[in-house]
Amino acid sequence: MGKRNRHRELEVFLTTFDGSQHLRLHGWLKRHDVIIKSENIVKQDEYFGVFTVYVTENQLEKLKENNTESSLYMELEVMSTESERWNLFQDRTKDKDNLFESIQNFMFSFQVRDKKDIEKFLKEANETSLALFKKNDDFVDDYVETDEMSAKDKIKDLDLMIEAFIEEERYEDCALLVKIKDKIQKHYKQQKIKKL
Repeated sequence: MGKRNRHRELEVFLTTFDGSQHLRLHGWLKRHDVIIKSENIVKQDEYFGVFTVYVTENQLEKLKENNTESSLYMELEVMSTESERWNLFQDRTKDKDNLFESIQNFMFSFQVRDKKDIEKFLKEANETSLALFKKNDDFVDDYVETDEMSAKDKIKDLDLMIEAFIEEERYEDCALLVKIKDKIQKHYKQQKIKKL
């Protein structure tokens, strides 16, 4: 795909309304090779979560087009200066009790400096996904049923998570992920049967 030119990328802040929309957006970002700088799940009354991403102008246009079809996000803000980012953050955090505490449990950032940064990011991403699966059965159902990721990609993601948790001897977490994997396989078998 070639080297990315950081100067032509825009930093974009995307807000999601609920877990289902957050999952759709996450799948879209992955499929379109968008760099995710951070992902936060805060579950406030006004919104569910936020992504900070780096996109090219072409990716941004595709994202906007796909949003009208698939409702990928509820709000999009393009950041051009540090002060704009700070003002946006302040606006979002006004009158929010315990905001930092709620964000702390689900926040991770991705800034690659070396192999350890990638490993840290993957570990945090796995922990975030697992926490969502454990907290909300609707999120599991949305993950299983969404068309934003293929069955193959979902199985691959779960297999990688299972492999990571096996290394840490976290067998109960692996069992949960295997159940989700089974649900995915069952869902897609039922979809094939319906098409016949």
